[in-house]
Amino acid sequence: MSAIQLSDNVYWVGVKDPELRIFDIVMETKLGTTYNAYLVKGEKTALIDTVKKEFTEEFLANVNEIVPIEKIDYLIVNHNEPDHSGAITAILDKAPNIKLICSAPAVPFLKNVINREADITGVKDDHTLDLGGKTLVFKGMPYMHWPDTMMEYLQEDRILFTNDGFTAHYSGDTIFADEVEIDLDHEVYYYWDCIMRPFSGYIRRNLSKLDDFDIATVAGSHGPIYRKEPRKYIEKYKEWNADKAEGKNHVAVFFASNYGNTGKLAQGMAEGLKKHGFTTSINDVTELKAADAKELIESSTAVVIGTPTFNGDAVKPVWDLVNLFSTVYSIGKKAAVFGSYGWGGEGAKLVAQRLTGIKMKVYEENFRARLVPSDEEMAALDEYVDKLAEYFGAGKK
Repeated sequence: MSAIQLSDNVYWVGVKDPELRIFDIVMETKLGTTYNAYLVKGEKTALIDTVKKEFTEEFLANVNEIVPIEKIDYLIVNHNEPDHSGAITAILDKAPNIKLICSAPAVPFLKNVINREADITGVKDDHTLDLGGKTLVFKGMPYMHWPDTMMEYLQEDRILFTNDGFTAHYSGDTIFADEVEIDLDHEVYYYWDCIMRPFSGYIRRNLSKLDDFDIATVAGSHGPIYRKEPRKYIEKYKEWNADKAEGKNHVAVFFASNYGNTGKLAQGMAEGLKKHGFTTSINDVTELKAADAKELIESSTAVVIGTPTFNGDAVKPVWDLVNLFSTVYSIGKKAAVFGSYGWGGEGAKLVAQRLTGIKMKVYEENFRARLVPSDEEMAALDEYVDKLAEYFGAGKK
């Protein structure tokens, strides 16, 4: 597909990938996708992002329609993931003196992408690039969804180039959102849920950087460009990335229990935490939908997970739950682990290690009871919950 003009001397020079059905291993792309890149021409010329390596020749042809590649002055690298950086080396082959501009955290990534000497400048918030009649203002947007992510605002044309932010996977006849005939709200949310949601804590702290821009167009790196209601999905991101646990004092208790023993401990955990002022929910993970579990994780001040030990391990439904923690923002969330066991009791320990590994704050002691919890063990559980409640911040809300 040929280059498409967005405004005076601003062009889309990306490519379409309508046959793509799986993206980043983790998400379906039934509607395909695009790899969007842009050319901005002033007295000097800037190319914003490139495309997936397999589409390099088509991409270079689109760029050459507007300007010979060797005459491009700047290549702006908003994000080093291969679907956006795959053609950087091809650009360097044709324009070895081009100046590469990226966020400061992106510099080491970019060096490992190109594996050659190049003129690289890492920039920080509010750095400006004057192209002569066109002015770009840069904003670092770390962990949206990589630490290197950057956006820029083209002042004269009021275009915000957002890389992966606010995008959707879609490849159709048009590149403009106001001309598509799909449920775009669903596709943008689905992209956010799969790609951005694990970084919501970072994203909500950075979105305010965009508040002062007078935006007429949002041009991302995938899917349609927003010419009408350009702030719609910026505002949606504020809603979706909000801290769902803020102002709450809830502890979600998750468990799996074959013979009711770990379930008995779960009940004791929930009742004990209530005495310390927490609201609680008791959730059998064998019956819990993944979407509901993710909402519970995000809306809880802390979580408690109970697992029996089977063959020296936690049971699969518990691991399925644990694997969901990395699909939402759970860094720094407090947690504790408990369970009934027969002899080894390794299950609780392994779950605690995994939660610690994904940067959750796990209480140092796991509570375990052998087989059927005795009266003495249930009394010990009460004492454990007293200490756990203090760790969770009882009385501080």
